[in-house]
Amino acid sequence: MSTSPNLETRILKKLESKPYSVSHLAEELGLRRDFLSGYLEALKMSGKLELIVVGKAKVYQPKREVSV
Repeated sequence: MSTSPNLETRILKKLESKPYSVSHLAEELGLRRDFLSGYLEALKMSGKLELIVVGKAKVYQPKREVSV
């Protein structure tokens, strides 16, 4: 498991292409799902990601800016 200093950048870059479930993103990045779940929650709390619940899956995507 590699947790480079650029983990946030790797996650955000991957999510730019499409939303990912925690399990699928963990597999793509080679990380443990439980570790990544906490990391994604922290990014959500900081306003960088938004969460979509699809059945039992938690799917994350970059936070979209709303223009007024």
